[in-house]
Amino acid sequence: MSDILLSVIIPTYNVEKYIVECVDSLLRQVKSPNEILIVNDGSTDRTLALLEQNYAHLPQVKIITTENAGAGHARDVGIEAARGQFLFFCDPDDVVTDGLVTELAIVAEKHPETDLFCFNSSVYRDGQIDVTSPKVRHDIFGQQKPQEVLLHLLRNGRYTSAAWSYIVSRRVVEQHKLRFVKRVHEDHNFTLSAFIKSQQAWVSRHVYYKQRIRHGSLTNSTKSNEFFYQRYDAFMHAWNTLTGSQVKSAWRSQLEKAYLVHSFRLMIYLSLYNGTPVPEYVINAIRFMGQNVKTENFKEWLLFNRPELFITLQHYKVKKELKRAA
Repeated sequence: MSDILLSVIIPTYNVEKYIVECVDSLLRQVKSPNEILIVNDGSTDRTLALLEQNYAHLPQVKIITTENAGAGHARDVGIEAARGQFLFFCDPDDVVTDGLVTELAIVAEKHPETDLFCFNSSVYRDGQIDVTSPKVRHDIFGQQKPQEVLLHLLRNGRYTSAAWSYIVSRRVVEQHKLRFVKRVHEDHNFTLSAFIKSQQAWVSRHVYYKQRIRHGSLTNSTKSNEFFYQRYDAFMHAWNTLTGSQVKSAWRSQLEKAYLVHSFRLMIYLSLYNGTPVPEYVINAIRFMGQNVKTENFKEWLLFNRPELFITLQHYKVKKELKRAA
């Protein structure tokens, strides 16, 4: 087993305004021999210059430059170079709060079987780091089965496929050959696989990650038809992983239903907040994949049996929220 506990992997592209704040938040707690692998994905601004100027001399920082190929490819490059027992995929415009590495080290020593280290996170608007709202919010803590953690997140509406929302054991990544592979929405299948393939999880009560919402980022911009199709394709890829990963059982049926409800609602809301119609292929998928779902309440029944009416009702809700926000 490696003497290095943690490898932080940061895919980095044209983030000269944010990268120093991100890396500095990590350096407060990531000491050598732990490592920070910054994969410069062909940046054309001052990102690389700032990295070399501020961090090239530090023993725990390694800067790798590749041709521009997307965040997924950059993370995969980082995986190949990583030497730590655990991998943490941090986005270059976000901030990590103190205590993460300390708690991870304690958990790894007391519970060496841990594959997945989960924690809470928050979001903030660029320039207002002290004004946050919850993002990922767990409601079970301590040692847990990863699939149970996943189910709770899906049911409470706080699941995100973002690769920064957990730390995963490198042995799981290598044993199951998990990679992001150069795809848009590349983290959907990777994150779901991490929860499904892991054997033991630890869930912290603390908020260790702050996601920045900035103007012009993919999270906060108008989305194209291609975006929605690629998002749907990523969902289908993850769905195939989920349905093919476990023996058919009542437990797997619960997880599958929760994933469908979460995914379809999210795809609907993405379209409505974007001001565009929900794609017909999404509506058809809801009808087809929901045929055998045992619904437990009226909302679920409406989603799978009358998706157009469900969408219409949610449209009114979104219009009110957008008006209130304006």
